Amino acid sequence: MKKSSKDEAKAYYQKVKKKGTIYVWGMNYDTVITKESIDRTYRDYHSDKYNREYYDNKLKEGEGKPGADCSGMHCKISGYDTTAQGYFNKCDGHGALSGLPIDDIVLLFKGKSTQNITHTGTYLGNGLCIHMKSSQANCVQESVDNHGWNFWGRADFIDYNTILKASKPVLTRELTTGCKGVDVKFLQTLLRGKGYECGKIDGDFGKKTKTAVEKFQNDKHLTVDGVVGQITAKKLGFKWGGD
Repeated sequence: MKKSSKDEAKAYYQKVKKKGTIYVWGMNYDTVITKESIDRTYRDYHSDKYNREYYDNKLKEGEGKPGADCSGMHCKISGYDTTAQGYFNKCDGHGALSGLPIDDIVLLFKGKSTQNITHTGTYLGNGLCIHMKSSQANCVQESVDNHGWNFWGRADFIDYNTILKASKPVLTRELTTGCKGVDVKFLQTLLRGKGYECGKIDGDFGKKTKTAVEKFQNDKHLTVDGVVGQITAKKLGFKWGGD
């Protein structure tokens, strides 16, 4: 199996989002939504929840657009069709979300345990993820934090010997004392890289992180409040709000 480079994989998932992919249970990207493809998917995957009315509504919503469910989003780049659990099982190395490699591209998973994986998406390496969120939301790009992800894994179809092209981390919220998450890890990494000691890079905005932010703000002649808003974020090297 030919593996994709990290940059090729990132471009692939960004394309899935850009093309406005519609969530259709049982469909693999980039199947075009037509009456024929909807009829075929209904025949193979229908249930009480995903009934005839569901598939007819998906045809009305997305005819002519690509369709996929959460695991189906991976199908074209992976070269095989399996479930969210199947993709988890085939990953080469896993971890809890707390140990997410913040500057890499990996698969994301939701589930009560490693044996009960129910959803999958992709972390793009800059604080954001892309996934087929639901039949209502379709394909979304959003912050990886606070959306219920439990695990990550290195995809067996991505070449991890390649280097992901550097990009600015994205900050989608104001950071202050008490905040936790991957975006705080980025903050701590940026602060340390600029010579401001903030303690452990643990994703927990505590006293040491606040002190480091205040020192940075003072040196850059910004308002010294220990809060990372839009101005401070951009000075540190973040992209604000994905703009």
